[in-house]
Amino acid sequence: MSGGKETPRQRMIGMMYLVLTALLALNVSKDLLNAFVIINDGLNESTQTQHSKNLSLMDQFKAQMAVDARKTQPFYELALSVEASSQEMIDYVESMKRHLIAQTVGYDELTHDSMYLLRNVDKKDDYDTPTNLLIGSEPAFPKEGDFTALDLKHRLNAHRDQLSQLFDPTREAEAIEKIQSDIALNELPNAEGKLEPWEVGNFYHLPLAACITNLTKIQADIRTAESDALKSLYDNVSVNDFKFDTIAARVVPKSNYVLLGENYQAEVLLAAYSTTEQPNMMLGTRDANTESFSPGDSIPVENGLGMISTKSTKEGFHTYQGVVALKRNDGSVKHFPFESEYLVAKPSLTVAPTKMNVLYKGIVNPVKISAPGVANENITASITGGNSIKKIANGMYEVSVSKTSGMDVEVIVTATLEDGTKREMGREPFRVKRLPKPYAEIGDISTTGRYSNNELLARQGIKAMYAPDFEFQLKCSIVEFEMTTRYQGNVVGDLAKNAYFTPKMIEIIKALPSGTEVVFKNIRAKGDDDVRHDLSPIVITIK
Repeated sequence: MSGGKETPRQRMIGMMYLVLTALLALNVSKDLLNAFVIINDGLNESTQTQHSKNLSLMDQFKAQMAVDARKTQPFYELALSVEASSQEMIDYVESMKRHLIAQTVGYDELTHDSMYLLRNVDKKDDYDTPTNLLIGSEPAFPKEGDFTALDLKHRLNAHRDQLSQLFDPTREAEAIEKIQSDIALNELPNAEGKLEPWEVGNFYHLPLAACITNLTKIQADIRTAESDALKSLYDNVSVNDFKFDTIAARVVPKSNYVLLGENYQAEVLLAAYSTTEQPNMMLGTRDANTESFSPGDSIPVENGLGMISTKSTKEGFHTYQGVVALKRNDGSVKHFPFESEYLVAKPSLTVAPTKMNVLYKGIVNPVKISAPGVANENITASITGGNSIKKIANGMYEVSVSKTSGMDVEVIVTATLEDGTKREMGREPFRVKRLPKPYAEIGDISTTGRYSNNELLARQGIKAMYAPDFEFQLKCSIVEFEMTTRYQGNVVGDLAKNAYFTPKMIEIIKALPSGTEVVFKNIRAKGDDDVRHDLSPIVITIK
C-alpha cells in the first residue's frame, strides 16, 4: 500500500506478507498457510481504519459545504463519486472472496457469515479450485467472466482511470501518480524471476489462503487510492486560502469633501490581514502578453494596507502598475496585479463664442466637452428636450436632436470627482436649427451654362449639395427631377425618379442641335435630416 504514512503495525504486516509469499513460492509446508490468516486479519483491520479516515474526510467536506457551498460544491460532488466508485469496487472484491470460498469449500448462500472468515475456512491449501475459478487451466489465456482474475483486473483498471481523470495532469500530476501507484497492475516476477501478467502472478496456482489474502490487500489498495483522491480534492478547496489573524473594520469614504446640502457617504467593511506576515507590495511593469512582472519600488505596508505617494511634476495622464504578493496556506505565493491612472492638470480657462452654440436637427452633431481639473473619463453629459447625447471618446460626444425639438436645449455636464462624488459642473445652452437648403448642380453648373451633347451626357444626372462654407460635410440625394426641351417644333422630355438621366432623356440629348435649351425643373432633393426641398431649375444650352 502507498499514499500515506504507514504505522509500525502496517509496515510489519506488509513485511510478513512479502515473506510468506516468497516462502509459498518455494513450496513451503501448508502449515505456514495459517500465517496468511494473521496477514489477512491485519489487512482487514488496516482497511477498516483507512475507511474510517476516509469517512472523516467526507465529514470535512460537509463542514466546508456549510461554510462556502459555492466554492466547495464542485469538489464535494467529485468526492461523492470517488466514495461511491470505491465502495462499489470493495463490494465486488468482497463478493469474489465469498464466491471463491463457497466454491472451494462447498458452502451455499445460507452459510453463516462467520464461516467465510479465512480463519474458519477449511482447505486453505487448495490450489486447484481457486486456480480454475480465477485463471483457468491455461495461464497464457486466462478465463473471462464474473469473479475471474481478468474481470477484476479490468474493473480495477477502469476504477483507477476514473479516479485519475478527476485531476488535471498539468497541475495535479502528483495526485494522479499516487492513484496509479496505489492500484498497480504491473507484471509480477514468478519463482524463476520471469515476469508474469498481474492476474497470473496474483492468483495462478496459489492456495486459497493466499488468494483470499491477495484480494484483501487489493481492498486495502482501493481504500488507499480513495484516500489519496479525496485528499487531493479537498486540497483544491483549501489550497488557495490565505492566513489571516486579524479582522478590522475599515471606513472608506466616497469623499472627504462635502458641499452643503449634499450627503456624506462612506463604505464600512471588514478587512482581514496578518499581523505576523505583511503582504509584499511593489510598483513595476507587467507584460500583458506574457503576464511577467518587472518589479520596481516597494510600497510601504502597515496593517495590510499599502500607501502610494508620488509628487506630480508633469501634466497629463499618468498610469502605474504593481503587484501584491500574498502567501497561501500551502506556502505558495499568489500574485494580485493592479493598475490605475490619474490625471495631472493645471487650472485653465475656456472661452467660447456663445452665439455659435448651434445644433442641427436630424443629424449627428459632434460636441467636445471638458471641465478644468477633471479627467475627461470622469465627465458625463446629458441633454434636455428628449434629445440624446452619446460619448464616443474621452471628451468627444455626439448629439442627436429630434425633428420635433424646440428652438433651445441645454447640455448638462456632470463630473465624478476623485473621491467618488458627482457634481454638476454647469449647463450650456444651444440653439436648434434646421439644416440649410441645398442647391442642385449639373457638373459645375447650378443655374445656367453651356455643354455639348457629350459633355452633358458625361455628367449622368443631377447632384444636390450644401453650400461649400457649411460646417458639416453632409450628403443630399436627388429624389426626382423633370427635363423639358423643344425638338423639331415639339416639346419633349421625361421625368426621373432619382438623380440620373433616364434612357429617354439620354436619347433626346443625343439628338439635340446646337443652341437648344434644355430645362431641368421640379428638382426635389432630400437632406441628411430627411427633409425634402424644392430646388431651383437649371438651364443648359447645347453648344
